[in-house]
Amino acid sequence: MSAQVKKDPAFGTLPATISVLINARRDFFLDGMIHILESAEIDIQVTCVEEGESCAPYFTGECPDLLLLQEKSTPGPFENFVREMVDGFPGLRIIAFGRSMTDDYLCRVIEAGARGYINEKMTGEHMVMAVDAVMQGRYWVERHIMEQIIEDRSIVDGIHARVNQLGDRLTTRESEVLELIMQGLSTGEIAERIFLSHQGVKAHLTTLFRKFKVRNRAQLILRVLDEVSPVESITGMMQQGLQAQRTACR
Repeated sequence: MSAQVKKDPAFGTLPATISVLINARRDFFLDGMIHILESAEIDIQVTCVEEGESCAPYFTGECPDLLLLQEKSTPGPFENFVREMVDGFPGLRIIAFGRSMTDDYLCRVIEAGARGYINEKMTGEHMVMAVDAVMQGRYWVERHIMEQIIEDRSIVDGIHARVNQLGDRLTTRESEVLELIMQGLSTGEIAERIFLSHQGVKAHLTTLFRKFKVRNRAQLILRVLDEVSPVESITGMMQQGLQAQRTACR
């Protein structure tokens, strides 16, 4: 059920009593979850904060060990609130819970700092195991969600590495001009943005064309996309797509 990840040394040993704060709207699912947690073999002390009520008073003294947050129980993007809580209280563990949470939503929540999630598909035993795993510094995340997070992160890391490689080949000015070209700015707009003459911008453009072995802006943009995209030869794919459209229109 869960992806067992190497224990995080930042999390100490399991406390004798686990203090759990739940922020949620009261419903049948929540009542059932509270009953399961309070009946568990491990000692779990549960405090529930109704939706819309501030959690602040519970963080002015001794913070809870674990925060259970119901989806959509906070104003604004849920993952932003998770990130703020993790940044503000580094020792706090967070588990999200709710119904019909999509894979993309769960990925964002875990990437924001939550250590796991509980949904309506999990049994009461799973809920207690989730609390125990997270309190011991592990994640409680289904394998396919963790694989998606790892895959997405590797793609982002790969793009950053390729962009850095581009930067090694370019001067600071050339990098500035290239970035603004990718944003679609004209020569005049680029000149105003970086306080350079039109001729100066054109000189940098000529150098960029030579370094990337292209003849115009459109080719330059496609070549850069080719070099940083995780998809092999994005230019070729676009050309094939355009050719297919032309053929379909005949």
